[in-house]
Amino acid sequence: MADRALAESIAGELGAEHVTADPAELEDYFDPFPIGDPDEFGPALAARPGSVEEVQAVLRIARETGTPVWTVSRGKNNGYGGRSPRRAGSIVLHLERMNRVLELDTVSGTALIEPGVTFSDLYDALQAAGGEFWPSVPDLSWGSVVGNALDRGMGYTAFGENNSALAGLEVVLADGDVVRTGMGAMTGSRSWQLYRPGFGPSVEGLFSQSNYGVVTKAGLWLMRRPERWAAVDIAAFGEDDLAPLIDTLRPFKLDGTIPGTVSTADVTGVASFIAPRAHWVEGRGPLPADFTERLMREFGLGRWNMQFPLYGSRGVLAARVAEVRAAFEHAIPGARVSIAEYDGDTPADEVPEMHRTRGGIPGMYVERMPYWWGGRGGHIAVTPVSPITGEDALRLNRIVKRRFDEFGADWFSVFCGLGRHMLNIAQIMYDRDDAEQVARSRELARVLIRDLAAEGYGEYRAHLALMDDVASSFDWNSNALNRLHTRLKDAIDPAGVLSPGKSGIWPGDSAA
Repeated sequence: MADRALAESIAGELGAEHVTADPAELEDYFDPFPIGDPDEFGPALAARPGSVEEVQAVLRIARETGTPVWTVSRGKNNGYGGRSPRRAGSIVLHLERMNRVLELDTVSGTALIEPGVTFSDLYDALQAAGGEFWPSVPDLSWGSVVGNALDRGMGYTAFGENNSALAGLEVVLADGDVVRTGMGAMTGSRSWQLYRPGFGPSVEGLFSQSNYGVVTKAGLWLMRRPERWAAVDIAAFGEDDLAPLIDTLRPFKLDGTIPGTVSTADVTGVASFIAPRAHWVEGRGPLPADFTERLMREFGLGRWNMQFPLYGSRGVLAARVAEVRAAFEHAIPGARVSIAEYDGDTPADEVPEMHRTRGGIPGMYVERMPYWWGGRGGHIAVTPVSPITGEDALRLNRIVKRRFDEFGADWFSVFCGLGRHMLNIAQIMYDRDDAEQVARSRELARVLIRDLAAEGYGEYRAHLALMDDVASSFDWNSNALNRLHTRLKDAIDPAGVLSPGKSGIWPGDSAA
C-alpha cells in the first residue's frame, strides 16, 4: 500500500490530526542525533493513538498491509535513536496521547500509568496526592516513565534501575489480543501492582527491550518519602583514586546502605554539563595536557566525582552519613566529602538543581551535554556492564581510552553503580554537521563493542545502528539466546510487524 493510502486508512481510525505523513512534517520522527544518513532509519509516517482500541486498529492495518510498526512511548530516547524506527519505512506508533495517571495507591505505594506519562507528569500527580511517595527520576524529565523502564533506564532515588520497579503490564500483541501480566490476568484483581509473578510462568520481562507487544499500561512501585535524605558528593583529586572510590562503594551497595544509582564521573564529563568545549579550547585538536587540571581549578571539581543519595529517619540517616564519610575519607586521603541534608518534604525550589533527582524531583540538568562539540550536537554511548570493582573500572578505562585516543575523540568516563553491577558509560560526542566526525564516532562505537566483548563485557543498551552488533556479541553456544529470541518472535508475531530489529531481534525469515 502506498504511504498516502496507508495514512488515509489509519487517519480513518485515529483522525487525520493524529497522523503525520507529509515528509516535510516528519522531522520529529527522525533520529535527532543521527550517526549517518538520517534516512537510514526514516519513517513512512507516524500514528498517535489515544486508546487501546486505536492501537489495535493501527496494528490491524499494519498486518493487512505488511507494514512494520515501530513503537515509542514519547520517543525521547535521544542518543539511542529517538523516535526513528530500526527498519526504514515503518509506521511510528507514537503513544504520547496515552498520557493518563490511572491510579495512585497511596497506601501500598504504587501507580498505574499509560506510556505517554512523563516523569514530570508523575511527580505532579504524586505531589497533588499529598507527596507521600516519590518517583524515580533520571537526568531528563521529558521522557516517558514507562518507556524508560522498559528500555532499562535508570533513576537516582532508592530504586535506581527503573525496570525493577515495574509491576503489572497491559500489552497489545501483534494480532490485537490484549494481555495483562501477573495478578492482572484475574478479573477484578486487588493485587495487580503488588505481586509481579501471578500464577504460572512470569512473562513480564518478555516486554522489556523487546518487540513482542505494545505496552499500553504499566504498574510501578514508588519510593516512600523518607523523613530525611542526604545528597553526598565526593571529589577525589588523584588519577589513581578511581579504584579505591569504587572499592569503598561496593560494600555499601551490597548491604543496602547506599541505595539506587551511584554516579562517578571524570572531570571532563562533568564539564560537558556546564558549557561546550569551545568555552575552554579553540579548534578541534586534542585537549591540552593540562585540561583536567584547569577544569578542576575553575570549578572546584575532583579528578573523579562521585554522587549518591542516603535516606532514612533522622537517627538512621545520621548513622549512615557518619559511616559513609569515615569510610571514604579513610580510603582516599585528601578526598572532599560534601553532604547536604534535607527533610523529606523540602520544597523543590529549596533543593539545588544538581541534587534534585536524588530527591525524586524531575529536571533537565544535563540537557546541554550533547552540544559539547558545537553545531547541532550529538552523542551515542557504549555502556558495558561489569562487577563493581576498582580493578574492572581501571581495565575498562584502559580499553576505552585507548580507542578514543586512536579515533581522535574526547574521552568521557562515567561509572554508574547500581545493584551488584556497574555500567561504564563511554559517551561519544560529535557535531552532527561534521560528516567525517560522525562516521568516526560510529566506527569507534562498533570497535569498542567488539573490544569489550572480547574482554567479557557486554552492553546493556544500544543505538538503532548498533543493536545488531550488540546482539551478535552475546555469542555463547553459537548465539543460542538470539535464536530463542527469534523463535519467540515468530510465535508471538508471525507476520513480523512489530518493531523488527529492536534489540537485534528479527523475524526468522528476515535479513537484518
